[in-house]
Amino acid sequence: MRILLISDHADPLAEIGSKEAGGQNIYVFYLAKFLSKLEIAVDIFTRWDRKNKKEVVKINKRIRVIRVKAGPKRYMPRDNFLNVIDEFANNLLRRIEKEKITYDIIHTNYWFSGLIGLKVAKKIKKPVVHVYHSIGKIRYKTLVKFKKQDVNNLFFRKRMEAEKEIAHKADQIISTSPIEKKLIKNNFDLKEEKVKVIPIGVDTKIFKPIAKEKARKILKMKRNIKYVLYVGRIEWRKGIGTLLFAFREVLKNYPKAELLVIGGGKSKSAKKLDQAERERLKNIAKKLKIESKVFFLGAKKQKSLYKYYSACDVCVVPSYYEPFGIVPIESMACATPVVASKTGGLQYSVINGKTGYLAKARDYKDFAKKIKKALKNGKNYYKLNCLKRVKNNFSWEKIAKQYQAFFNQLIAKRK
Repeated sequence: MRILLISDHADPLAEIGSKEAGGQNIYVFYLAKFLSKLEIAVDIFTRWDRKNKKEVVKINKRIRVIRVKAGPKRYMPRDNFLNVIDEFANNLLRRIEKEKITYDIIHTNYWFSGLIGLKVAKKIKKPVVHVYHSIGKIRYKTLVKFKKQDVNNLFFRKRMEAEKEIAHKADQIISTSPIEKKLIKNNFDLKEEKVKVIPIGVDTKIFKPIAKEKARKILKMKRNIKYVLYVGRIEWRKGIGTLLFAFREVLKNYPKAELLVIGGGKSKSAKKLDQAERERLKNIAKKLKIESKVFFLGAKKQKSLYKYYSACDVCVVPSYYEPFGIVPIESMACATPVVASKTGGLQYSVINGKTGYLAKARDYKDFAKKIKKALKNGKNYYKLNCLKRVKNNFSWEKIAKQYQAFFNQLIAKRK
């Protein structure tokens, strides 16, 4: 079996944590990695966004990352991708023709890729499977509610029309949680069988628990204080501003506590993209007089994150909207409880009271209350539930097998 996987703006080899690289990049990389272990070949097509990047990179004997010329070979804001969809699709088709490759499935990620996938499917006559990652209508409502000045009505209208077209023309939609399935069905008026739930996974060989004391010793962290952890992009919708206000309240009960913020770009160009938001957050910390307790650690490699999750007492995911959220399952795989916004797929991954708590989005008082509860109970209170939740629901080995069975069914239907 060979999969044509399109991830136009999310290069699986990009630096994670920068403005344009997050959950989708991680999902695409690990999905391909674990499918390849089942002897499934995957070609990942992504936009060629830097001159110094190689056009084709072989990850292993079954996975290739293929960069497609579409627009300039430099960073381009995601919202400009509509202009390069035709170029991307045409250049992708040229490569298929040149290499005489036969694919079994077209797997598309996010709405630009969905549109590209539909164009490619017209030519190569293969089924299209689509993962939304984010739904325009929900994103629009969130922006209108919290940041109206940033709403581009024309752009969102185009996005919503495109997402509806993908919903009805793709052969199958994959939802990453039962909550997202309900949203997709209702938004696009789809039948139950059109939407299949397959969650996102975590690599438990990388994300594994080690003793808190050992992790702190490795990272040269203080021994006897409470650590609160944020991991993710440094951008407004991730709710770090809300977390800072909540952390000020936490300090009233735990005056020695510290907040670690991991995320953001490492390279000069990536740092530039999130610089304004980082400065805004540092100014908030100053105004709240908690700057000496908040540490922006920058990006960390995926393979070293488990040490930070293991060293900290609680991980906080304060996003205003999160379709799935990979951070909670990474944290739980390291036996660390999560306090997350009661929104989107976070309501599925975090079991309230068992693996952590759900708090009202953008409500710092509720977040503070739940963080304090987690700190008071201690990590061991949640440990077994966290590990069990990941093992039963979010192991990539199991998820890759679900995909394999699903792809086989889809191919059989077409014969």
